Amino acid sequence: MSIPVSQINSNDAQLAAPRRAVTPESVFNVRVASQAEVSPDGKQIVFLVGEWLPDQTKRRNRLWITDTANNDPHPLTRGKRRDQAPAWSPDSRSIAFASTIDSDQSDPHAQLYVQDVSTGDERLLCSMPNGIHTVSWSPDGKRIAFCSLEGEEPAQDPRHQYANQGRHKRLWTMRIDGDIPEAVTPDGLSIWHYVWSPNSKQFAVYYANGPEETDWYRGQIGLVAANGGSIRQVNRLTRQAFALTWSPDSTQLAYVSGEWSDPDRGGGDIYIHSFATNQTRHMTPDLNWSPTWLRWYPDGQQILCAGWKGLTTRIATLDAQTGTMKTLSDDFLIGDRGYPHLSTSTDMQHIAATHSHQHPHDVWLGKLAFENNQAVTLDWQRITRLNPLAEETFALNNTEHIRYKSVDGWMIEALVTWPKHEKNAPLPPLVVHVHGGPSGVWLDDWESYHAQILAAAGFAVLRPNIRGSMGGGVAFADAVIGDMGGKDLQDVLKGVDYLVERKLVDAERIGIMGWSYGGFMTAWTVTQTTRFKAAVMDAGISDYHSFHAQTNIQDWDMRFLGKVGAPISPLTHPETYRERSPITYARHVATPTLIVHGENDACVPLNQAYAFYRALSELGVPVELVTYPREGHGLTERQHNLDYVQRTIEWFQSYL
Repeated sequence: MSIPVSQINSNDAQLAAPRRAVTPESVFNVRVASQAEVSPDGKQIVFLVGEWLPDQTKRRNRLWITDTANNDPHPLTRGKRRDQAPAWSPDSRSIAFASTIDSDQSDPHAQLYVQDVSTGDERLLCSMPNGIHTVSWSPDGKRIAFCSLEGEEPAQDPRHQYANQGRHKRLWTMRIDGDIPEAVTPDGLSIWHYVWSPNSKQFAVYYANGPEETDWYRGQIGLVAANGGSIRQVNRLTRQAFALTWSPDSTQLAYVSGEWSDPDRGGGDIYIHSFATNQTRHMTPDLNWSPTWLRWYPDGQQILCAGWKGLTTRIATLDAQTGTMKTLSDDFLIGDRGYPHLSTSTDMQHIAATHSHQHPHDVWLGKLAFENNQAVTLDWQRITRLNPLAEETFALNNTEHIRYKSVDGWMIEALVTWPKHEKNAPLPPLVVHVHGGPSGVWLDDWESYHAQILAAAGFAVLRPNIRGSMGGGVAFADAVIGDMGGKDLQDVLKGVDYLVERKLVDAERIGIMGWSYGGFMTAWTVTQTTRFKAAVMDAGISDYHSFHAQTNIQDWDMRFLGKVGAPISPLTHPETYRERSPITYARHVATPTLIVHGENDACVPLNQAYAFYRALSELGVPVELVTYPREGHGLTERQHNLDYVQRTIEWFQSYL
C-alpha cells in the first residue's frame, strides 16, 4: 500500500518558530472531517467539517465538497446551520442531507434538503414535525428515504411514565417530484438501520418492537416494500445486527452481528442470509478482528469489509462462497465517530474515508486495483488538509504500541503516550485511561488530543484494549460478559505491571480515569486496590440496582452482567447486581477521586455519581463531584469540555 502525501515539512529545523505543546484549548482550534461520501461516479467527495466557532457554544458541522482530481475542498453550505447525513443521487448531480438552520427558531429540528452540485441551488424537500435523520437515495434515483420520530414530545409537568411510552422511529420516503412524505413502516415499530435493495423495490431493516433506546438490544432483521407495508422478519437474531448490505441481484443479505454495549454500531462476525433457501450462513467463525462495515462487489462474489484490528483498522475482501478473506490494508486508520467505515463509487474502484494519525481526521481517497476481477491493492491519496497550523506547530509526544500477557494467556494490546523525559530525570507518573463500552476500542488516532494533553502535563498515559474491546474478534469481546470488573481489571493491572517492571514509570504515582464503562472501571478499581493514588470517574456506574431502575438501556446491564445468551435482571439475580457494584465495596476506598457527570445523562443517570460521592465523603476520602448542566452522556459545550480537561489535569497534579 502506498500513501503519496507531499512532504511539506521534511525538516523541522527550517520552521520559523518552535513547536508548542498541546493544551486543553488546542481542541477548539482544529477542524474535524467526518462522514465522507464519494459520488457514484467517483469524481467528487462530500463530507462534514466540524469546527468550534468563537461565538458558538457547541461545535458546528457543515457540508464541504471536493473534486477528487483537483483536490479543491470548500464549503458546500453556508450560514449558521448544522448539517448531517449527506447522500448522493445515483447520477452524482445532487446531494440530499439533513440540516438545522440555526436562525430559524421556530423549527429546531433537522429537515430534508437537496442541493444541485453544479448550480448550488438548494431547496427544502420536506419538513417533519420531529425532524429527520439517516438520509439515503434510492438506487433508481426516484425517492429519498429517511427516518423520523413519531408523536409529540411527552409532557414534562407532570412527567408520566408507563410501559412503551417512547416514540417510535419510523421509515419514510419522499418522491423527488412530490411534496408529501410517505410512510414505509407502520407506527409501532422502530427502525434503527435500513438499506435500499438494488432494484429500489424494498428495504432491509434492523428494527425493534419497542420504542425505547434499550429495545435496540433485542432488534431483528426484516424486509418491507419500498411503497410501504408490514415488515416481514428474515431470521431469528439473538444478538444485534449492523452493516446490512444486499447482494447485487437482491437474493442475499450480508450483515455483521455480535453483542455490543453501544446502540447503533458494533463489530463482530459476518453472516449471509439467502432469500432463496431462507438459510443464514455464519461466514467468519474464529475471526480475530471485528468487521463493522460491508459492501457487496458488483460481481456478487466478494464483499468489501472494514473494521477494527487491534490498535488500528483493517480493510479486507470476503469470498461470499468460501468465507476466505484477503487483507487489503492493515495499517491505515479509517473511520470517524467511533467506528471504521468506507464509501465507495458504483464500480467499487474509488473509496472515500476519513483518516487520522495523531491529528484530527482528514478525507482520503482510496483506489482499488484489480486482477482477474480480484481486488489486489489499495492505494491512498490525501484529499484534504484541514489543520495545517496544528500539523506544523503542535509538538506531539511519542505514542508507542505495546503487547503484554494477561490472565488466561490473553495478549493485550495497548497504547502508551510518553511525556518529554530528560536524561536522569525522575520516572514519570502514569495515568491509566480505560475506554467506554465495554465494546469500545483505543486506536492510535486523534482522540481529541486527550492523551497528548496529559503527556504535555508530564504524565505517561496507558490506554489498554482490555477484554471486551472491539478489534480482537467475538471471543475476545465476549470475554467480559458476566465478568465486568473481573479479568478485565487484571488486564489493566498487568499493563501497569508491564511498565513498572521495566522501570518506565514511577510505581508510587499511578492514577486511573475513564468515561462511561471506563468510569465504572475506575470506581471498581479503587474499591479493589489501593495501588492507584488518584482517580477520575467520568459518567460511571457505582450501583447496578439503581442504574437498572433509571437508565434508558436496562438491557445493557441484563446482558453484560449475565452470561452469553442468558441475560439476568435484579429480580432474578440480585446477588450478582450487588456483587458487581462498586458501591458495595466503597468502604475500602482510600484513593482521592474526582467524579464528573452530566446532569441530563439518560444512559448513566446522575444518581450514580451522587451515590459514590456520598460514600467517599462519609469515609473522609478526598473527593469532589462536578456536574455539568444541560449535558447528557458526553460533554458538548465549549466551556464544559475545557473545564473538564483542566480539572482532570489539576487533580492528577495534586495527587500524583
